[in-house]
Amino acid sequence: MNVVVVYAHPYDGSFCKGLLDTVVSRLESRGATVKVKDLVKMNFDPVMRPDDLAATKTKVYSDEVKQEQADVLWSDAIVTIAPVWFAAMPGFLKAYFDKVFITGFAYDHTGVGKLQGKRVFSLFTNGVNDPYLEMTGQYDAIHLVMDSLFGMTGFVDVATKFFASVPVVSDEVRKQYLEEATQFVDQIFDRQPGEIGQKGHSALLTRLVVKGCLNGAV
Repeated sequence: MNVVVVYAHPYDGSFCKGLLDTVVSRLESRGATVKVKDLVKMNFDPVMRPDDLAATKTKVYSDEVKQEQADVLWSDAIVTIAPVWFAAMPGFLKAYFDKVFITGFAYDHTGVGKLQGKRVFSLFTNGVNDPYLEMTGQYDAIHLVMDSLFGMTGFVDVATKFFASVPVVSDEVRKQYLEEATQFVDQIFDRQPGEIGQKGHSALLTRLVVKGCLNGAV
């Protein structure tokens, strides 16, 4: 089992770093080969440059992007670990996928995903708890983005887990969170691809695009 872990947090003392260490240890103990992408330490360029965008036509990718694309193709599953900031994933995590999952690599010009059968398991930390998160639609906001990123590009499972009120909960609760994180990634080994499914409807929308139903055709 090959797993890419994409980590997006700038502070090594964060709970996200605790999740990273716990998850990587668990994956390796279950026999996975793991590649960690610490976006801050990698100094991954989050800016979409003109040449990056031109690659949708030229297929000429920067060395940085080519390496990430190769590792995506190598992987059976991707794990993402990040905080939720202003009801969204950090901008540099979204930018990573914007650049790596560009048209022509992750999906073709008709919208058909080219990364069929892969899986993604995402862990997000929140600074607050419900009912605020539910009332402000933050869960839905994350789910919609993840479904668009991964459902549209052909992933068969798009699983997401949230950890609430991380700065103020007790150490005992954080310990429980870490245990829940190990159980969450255990699904990579214990559940068959397609058993978990997707939150939204990107796969359906893709089929409609291919048939022309969303392009004014009958």
